Amino acid sequence: MHGRTDELNSSSKNNLPAELAEKLIGLACKYESADFLKKDPSQFMHRYKDLRESEAVAFIAANLAFGRREQILAHVEQILNEAGPSPCDWILCQKYKDFFPENEISFYRMYTNTDMRLFFDGLRSILEENDTIGSFFKRKWSEAGEGVFLHQVIASAFPAECKLLPHSKDSAAKKVNMLLRWLVRDNSPVDLGFWTWFSKKDLLMPLDTHVMQQSNELGLINSKSANLKTAIELTKKVAEIFPSDPVKADFALFGLGVNS
Repeated sequence: MHGRTDELNSSSKNNLPAELAEKLIGLACKYESADFLKKDPSQFMHRYKDLRESEAVAFIAANLAFGRREQILAHVEQILNEAGPSPCDWILCQKYKDFFPENEISFYRMYTNTDMRLFFDGLRSILEENDTIGSFFKRKWSEAGEGVFLHQVIASAFPAECKLLPHSKDSAAKKVNMLLRWLVRDNSPVDLGFWTWFSKKDLLMPLDTHVMQQSNELGLINSKSANLKTAIELTKKVAEIFPSDPVKADFALFGLGVNS
């Protein structure tokens, strides 16, 4: 048993106003729909029938998912157009090194071509040795010590110099926790639920800017710091509404923020 589960399950009794709970339930149902995919980077993993391809594309899309959504989609699309029908083959054949020469020219925001190469180096090493990305992290998770979070296990599998992954223990790891939502939650028109070995009740809320803002305005949290402590606090709070699936609240809070 990992410390994460114990920490998240130590929530207090439900003390949220019924009106707020009903509002969040309604918003989650409204925004967790196939329409959500149209403007969200989660759309890309749905293009591939092969599990291995979908996982790899999910990793690419999630780790570029910050900033304006139009720019995120454009840059992921650029990579996938270059990669062709099999992003995994493109990665394994190291063709990404032609697309991302080793230099400090920006590819997307603060991420340089060298940063992108390091990310794909990490992804390639996982793909070379494992049938699926999920099977690799299932094994790594089973070996993780007490108090370790899955997003930390994922980050540690990539080079320490890779800026796309959060290597600080205090990081809220928004992008990786969003990735985990995609890969763990099932019975969803958005999330694909490939990783059945991890429980969705143990997922952490991704602290997007919109989620932080709405959570503070609604009184779910009182914090301006998007760190691991705040992610745990918010996850506990929304688990009072969605006890078996707390990050369902991500759709409610993100959707409310984007559309308000």
